[in-house]
Amino acid sequence: MKKLKIIIACMLLTGTIIAQENNLKTFPQGSGPLEIGQKIAQRYVSGEFRNFDDLKTPPSELVYPETCTWFGALKFAQTTKDDTLLCQLEERFLPLLGSRKELMQKPDHVDHTVFGAVPLQLYMQTGNKAYYHIGIDFADRQWQMPVNTKHQDQYQKLLDQGLSWQTRFWIDDMFMITAIQSQAYLASGDKKYIDRAAHQMVAYLDSIQQPNGLFYHAGNAPFYWCRGNGWMVAGMTDLLKHLPKDNPNYERILSQYRKMMETLRKYRKEDGLWGQLVDDSLSWTETSGSAMFTYAMIVGVKQGWLDTGKYTPIAREAWLRLLTYINENNDITEVCIGTNVGTTRQYYLNRERLVGDLHGQAPLLWCAAALLE
Repeated sequence: MKKLKIIIACMLLTGTIIAQENNLKTFPQGSGPLEIGQKIAQRYVSGEFRNFDDLKTPPSELVYPETCTWFGALKFAQTTKDDTLLCQLEERFLPLLGSRKELMQKPDHVDHTVFGAVPLQLYMQTGNKAYYHIGIDFADRQWQMPVNTKHQDQYQKLLDQGLSWQTRFWIDDMFMITAIQSQAYLASGDKKYIDRAAHQMVAYLDSIQQPNGLFYHAGNAPFYWCRGNGWMVAGMTDLLKHLPKDNPNYERILSQYRKMMETLRKYRKEDGLWGQLVDDSLSWTETSGSAMFTYAMIVGVKQGWLDTGKYTPIAREAWLRLLTYINENNDITEVCIGTNVGTTRQYYLNRERLVGDLHGQAPLLWCAAALLE
């Protein structure tokens, strides 16, 4: 990996990679999505369940970075028709039904409910109906009033607007909600799941997207945090991939996706990736958000949503640059630690940078699968 990083870095500096092959199909030896995806997937299945931003403490429940990486590995297995990897990923699930059942998530919060995307994807690849019933229950309960809640009036107002009771208007919600609802649509064929995800997305676009297409971390945190924006654009991307074009919200979501992509294109750093604060070219390169942006651009080019000549070189360079941040253990470096809302720019710039954190491993798998589709 060290030799590959040196080769890629030199070629990027000289511009030879972009000039040589302006496409998303052929890559220098050792940097192709099949080889990289296999390494990242095996790094995932070879390890135990992770805690949130903590590799030393055993988890008390499955956390959403684990879900997103698991889901990415399943998509990679599907794209590559890797039955061995699929078997490993299924075997990882089975203890949750028995010996490790205490780790099984409950659909009681937006960050927990996204877990349902894993059994739904397992169902679509294995045909095991048990996985379907687990996953579809998660999707259904995201729009059902929870039992014995103290917030019934608040939740009912959201449900009356066609929104999930788990609505918070936080930027990461729009990956968590669209992922589970899109998978429920694909698994069941019932359009209600994808329709309500699109309705939810438009509500978020109306509420928190800024005129330039980017998103503040929160209304009281006017900062364009990299991974936060990554969640939003990845959510739009996955939703648009599956949303029927005759859906009344399709064009609106596509338009706002394109606006965001154009702004991200302009805010790239000299290294071809994006900073911890997207609009600050001097902020440190943050790899998890950068990988999410890269994923969104790869899909956008392949789906015809983005101009091929303009965005293909950007997506290609970003993929290759991301590989230079992967160490000998197949862990990506420079991943921002889990980050709550901050009140100053320095708060974001001072965040701890992790190695091998699943926030960063997950979108690498999304990119690899997308490049191979």
